[in-house]
Amino acid sequence: MIEQKHSTKIYLFASVLRSDTKSHPIMQRVKATSEKEARRQLSRNYVLLFAGCLPVVSGVYHA
Repeated sequence: MIEQKHSTKIYLFASVLRSDTKSHPIMQRVKATSEKEARRQLSRNYVLLFAGCLPVVSGVYHA
Protein backbone atom coordinates (compact mmCIF):
# COMPACT_ATOMS: atom_id res chain seq x y z
CA MET A 1 0.00 0.00 0.00
CA ILE A 2 1.34 3.41 -0.97
CA GLU A 3 1.07 6.09 1.68
CA GLN A 4 -0.05 9.39 0.17
CA LYS A 5 1.38 12.50 1.78
CA HIS A 6 -0.51 15.77 1.86
CA SER A 7 1.51 18.51 0.25
CA THR A 8 1.53 21.91 1.87
CA LYS A 9 0.49 24.81 -0.34
CA ILE A 10 -0.01 28.53 -0.01
CA TYR A 11 -3.68 29.49 -0.37
CA LEU A 12 -4.61 33.02 -1.39
CA PHE A 13 -7.87 34.69 -0.42
CA ALA A 14 -9.38 38.11 -0.95
CA SER A 15 -10.85 38.98 2.43
CA VAL A 16 -12.90 41.54 4.32
CA LEU A 17 -12.96 41.89 8.10
CA ARG A 18 -16.17 40.53 9.63
CA SER A 19 -16.15 43.16 12.38
CA ASP A 20 -15.83 46.18 10.07
CA THR A 21 -18.56 46.64 7.46
CA LYS A 22 -16.63 49.49 5.82
CA SER A 23 -13.27 47.71 5.47
CA HIS A 24 -11.64 47.36 2.08
CA PRO A 25 -10.71 43.93 0.65
CA ILE A 26 -7.20 42.74 1.44
CA MET A 27 -5.26 39.69 0.27
CA GLN A 28 -4.48 36.96 2.80
CA ARG A 29 -1.93 34.17 2.39
CA VAL A 30 -2.03 31.05 4.50
CA LYS A 31 0.03 27.86 4.45
CA ALA A 32 -2.10 24.70 4.70
CA THR A 33 -2.56 21.17 3.32
CA SER A 34 -6.07 21.86 1.97
CA GLU A 35 -8.37 24.76 1.11
CA LYS A 36 -10.71 23.68 3.91
CA GLU A 37 -7.89 23.89 6.47
CA ALA A 38 -6.81 27.28 5.11
CA ARG A 39 -10.37 28.63 5.38
CA ARG A 40 -10.63 27.28 8.93
CA GLN A 41 -7.58 29.35 9.92
CA LEU A 42 -9.02 32.63 8.58
CA SER A 43 -12.82 32.34 8.61
CA ARG A 44 -13.26 33.41 12.23
CA ASN A 45 -12.17 36.98 11.45
CA TYR A 46 -12.68 37.32 7.69
CA VAL A 47 -15.21 36.79 4.93
CA LEU A 48 -13.18 34.95 2.28
CA LEU A 49 -13.12 34.66 -1.49
CA PHE A 50 -10.76 32.04 -2.92
CA ALA A 51 -8.12 33.65 -5.17
CA GLY A 52 -5.58 30.91 -5.85
CA CYS A 53 -3.21 28.22 -4.68
CA LEU A 54 0.58 28.03 -5.01
CA PRO A 55 2.97 25.16 -4.26
CA VAL A 56 5.57 25.53 -1.54
CA VAL A 57 8.92 24.96 -3.25
CA SER A 58 11.57 23.11 -1.19
CA GLY A 59 9.85 24.05 2.07
CA VAL A 60 10.49 27.77 1.49
CA TYR A 61 7.63 30.08 2.45
CA HIS A 62 7.74 33.85 2.29
CA ALA A 63 4.72 35.76 3.61
